[in-house]
Amino acid sequence: MSRDNEGILNLINAVFSTIKDRYQLGEIGQYDKLLEMRVVKISESDSDHLEINFDSILFNEALLIVAEQKLDSKPGALIVDALCFADDLKEYLLNINSLDYQKNNLDKMINGFKAFLLQNLNSPVLVYRHFIKVLKDKKQDRKERMDFISFYFKFLIISNTTEENILKSCMDYNTQEKYNHNFTYNYLRGLSENYSDTAQSLAEYACNDTNKKYAVFIPPLLVGLFPKNQDNVFASALSLFEKDKVTALKALSDFTFSDEQMIKKLFELLRNIEPVSEELTNLKSLLFCRIIENNAASNQLKADCIKELRTMLQAKDPENALTVLNNIQYNMVDFEFEKYYLLNIYLENTKKLKVLKHFFYNYKDPQYLFEILVKRHELLGFRGSIELFKSAINRFFDINREETEAQILHLFNFRNYSFLALKIILCISGGIYHINLLKGSKEAQMQAVESMCSFPHSIDDLLILLLKFRESSFKEVRQYLQDKLSELVLEVYHELLLDAIKVNLGSSKTDQDFLKPLEKALEKYLEIKKFKEEFNDLNPIKNERALMDLYYSLEHEVHAKIPKDINEDKNSFLYDVKTTVIVRAKSLKNEHSGEIRPLVHFESKMMIDSRAYKNPLVYEQNLENF
Repeated sequence: MSRDNEGILNLINAVFSTIKDRYQLGEIGQYDKLLEMRVVKISESDSDHLEINFDSILFNEALLIVAEQKLDSKPGALIVDALCFADDLKEYLLNINSLDYQKNNLDKMINGFKAFLLQNLNSPVLVYRHFIKVLKDKKQDRKERMDFISFYFKFLIISNTTEENILKSCMDYNTQEKYNHNFTYNYLRGLSENYSDTAQSLAEYACNDTNKKYAVFIPPLLVGLFPKNQDNVFASALSLFEKDKVTALKALSDFTFSDEQMIKKLFELLRNIEPVSEELTNLKSLLFCRIIENNAASNQLKADCIKELRTMLQAKDPENALTVLNNIQYNMVDFEFEKYYLLNIYLENTKKLKVLKHFFYNYKDPQYLFEILVKRHELLGFRGSIELFKSAINRFFDINREETEAQILHLFNFRNYSFLALKIILCISGGIYHINLLKGSKEAQMQAVESMCSFPHSIDDLLILLLKFRESSFKEVRQYLQDKLSELVLEVYHELLLDAIKVNLGSSKTDQDFLKPLEKALEKYLEIKKFKEEFNDLNPIKNERALMDLYYSLEHEVHAKIPKDINEDKNSFLYDVKTTVIVRAKSLKNEHSGEIRPLVHFESKMMIDSRAYKNPLVYEQNLENF
């Protein structure tokens, strides 16, 4: 046995006992020789560590020798038998090691070993047929299926097959798989890491194919090659642009540019494109966004890209304009002001407000959303809906709650925006946003109290926030809260509101003192109610009782006849329907199973603002002018 092979065997023995993502230099003997043979490689994340190249032919040749010794058998001549041999080795390693043996790294080694065993069969046609069979077998376990596909594509590389076979296999995979793009894209893009010559030859083969049969695979190949040879790959992309604009732009859109001159050339190329299709519009706008995001691009170049995007958003075709906006929406992450500016250009051109629902998808600062909410409130008034912005508001509360609360507090500084602030607080499903309104100024707190007491609905939901003003540092706010609640008890909600307030207060002297004016207001209301009840001149229940009884008796008689007439009509679908009358029932019996289930009690209630029906015209006018 040669000394080199001995070093690999020592490495395999180490792997059999402890398999890891990476190893320290001192853990692997003769690692300099192993580096030369490409059995190991320096870790990209840490130069003091080594990673094993499980695709190495030399490693797998030595692994086969050890596996035959440990398992006391040899791999069979059939594909299935060869794969079973590798699975037996995996099972052996799991049995001799503890439970913390790293299975993910073991799978990497076994898959590389399987690819090597397929190559040893020296029958690429049979392997390809088996690959097609696996692709078409949708009933096979998905993990096993994807494992085979993974090491099959490794087999294609180490077996030195032709470019046609590799690309044809990628095409076969894309044809058979429903969600295919990520696997083949990542596979071809990653080839350049260890097999840059293969990736280069595949790219040239696909580019030179006059039928453009494999054009879809050119972008990932060029993207993978770009970091190692930027000038040549960029030149190849520009050359491809003359023959196939779409494919070239797809590749360019994923290049990570670091050279300003190269970015300038790209900008000039893009500016001279006159899009004639939605796909070209999409790629052109996407690349402008990528230039804006690139730190190597100058500020002037970024400003020029903004101008180009503005022009594209003003296109006559609304679909093209929407395509451009979608790219702006999901890119330019750190350019929120510029995105907001471009959004306004789009809205001026198309008047399509639906895009606002998801436009703030990756924003961090809520100020632009609130600017739109304020503008719409000024235009539409209290009746304007914020339903379109619910998901955006929810998202900002999740990712930037502090700034979102600050924006809401700021709205309470202005009386005419206070209702908007409350609509935002109430927009969460099944509750409210609990924000600290006591952070606001005295004027903001006074506005908040007044707006909550004047809001036409949801006083029961807002009550928790409203009662927080009892803890305000401003005496005027505490007194104003007490006065407004007393007014509501007296004129609007009466004992319902007082009962709800008592539920939310404790038994302390401070809380009981707070309740006294409210209880006096309720007493006053009950006195007024009793006084009014003594006068029956305008009471319809007393004055028109006989007429009302007659009306309801006639109505009941008519309603009783209607179902009877319908049931007797053979042309009615109700003729065959069974009628079940439940009288004071507490349970319901299933006529098929005989199971008896108790009826469930449920109820829903809310407080109604009595001002809405006492004087509706004045009420509506007050709401609109708030």
